[in-house]
Amino acid sequence: MLYTIFNDQLSVTISLKGAELKSIQKDQVEYLHDGNPKYWGRTAPYLFPNIGVILDGKTKFGDEYYPLTKHGFIRDQVFTLKEQKDNFISLTFKATTDTLKLYPFDFVFEVSYELKKDTLHSQIQITNLSGQVMPFNLGLHPAFKVPLFEDEKFEDYQIIFSQMQSFKVPSVLGNGTIDPTKIAREYTKLKVLPLKYEDYENDALIFDNIKSKAVYLFNDQTKKGVKFSFKDFKTLGIWTPNHINSPFICIEPWLGWADEHNSNHDFNEKKDLIKLDPNKSFVTTYKIQIL
Repeated sequence: MLYTIFNDQLSVTISLKGAELKSIQKDQVEYLHDGNPKYWGRTAPYLFPNIGVILDGKTKFGDEYYPLTKHGFIRDQVFTLKEQKDNFISLTFKATTDTLKLYPFDFVFEVSYELKKDTLHSQIQITNLSGQVMPFNLGLHPAFKVPLFEDEKFEDYQIIFSQMQSFKVPSVLGNGTIDPTKIAREYTKLKVLPLKYEDYENDALIFDNIKSKAVYLFNDQTKKGVKFSFKDFKTLGIWTPNHINSPFICIEPWLGWADEHNSNHDFNEKKDLIKLDPNKSFVTTYKIQIL
């Protein structure tokens, strides 16, 4: 089921499945990928409790193994509507007997969206109800439509980092794991990243320990695009499918990343874990401004 919120500048549609953004429109221009499965069947999923692949599809909590698929399971769960106003909506999901078979923790995952002028504000709150410390990774995965207009092309767009920074981008291996000791490419004093399909032939570009807490995506000629702000996230993935020239680019703030190639399967050793005490909540926010 879909719900739409709006104000005098924006119209935003959200699905109960995964609390996923399905549309962001301003002046009847769409800014999100339409989910065409020819390219990629999703639009802006949340990644929880893991990001990317789990080596061999299994991970260990204590002495027991659990099956976890790529990017976790929250994106496929049906949320419940908690509250809705014209410009605001909140959705919630509580762990079930099915999710406990994948991830042995009781939790509530709540997402809210609010429109303020030309900006979508979102808050994620994860509450640990399990009675034990709950480890998890969390990621965002919005696919922004590129190009926005028929007379443009993908290469007309660029990503601008709010802070200049040098990076050594780790290699993503054929099985989706990461080898941080193998450098896929290096960027020196990166500020502007022009969009080129060939950059994604070996999966995502991964910018770790990122200082920028916002990036801009726009056509340098028209200045049309988005500003995406994500203050609490430590890593940024940028991706578009490498097998087909797709009309979108994913900008993915992460807390954590995929299993490393030599993982011992222990979930508690994953990168940048949030370890949430019982009856406590983790809260983070992000913003998408339409330029």
